[in-house]
Amino acid sequence: MTTIAAMAKYYASEICVQIATDAIQVFGGYRYTKDFPVENISVTPSCCTIGEGTSEIQKLVISRNILAGG
Repeated sequence: MTTIAAMAKYYASEICVQIATDAIQVFGGYRYTKDFPVENISVTPSCCTIGEGTSEIQKLVISRNILAGG
């Protein structure tokens, strides 16, 4: 169960970062203004990969459990 949870957390955080990056690319310079919500989005993704256990830690958990056979 730990492996599946780590995989879900890793996938969700990486997809969140990718979607936010795409939104920032679409809005371009408007991301720096407070007129559009993308200004808030530019800060949030890094929290996803750091806040609930970094992506690197999730990868370690996944690989350790797979190598251990569980």
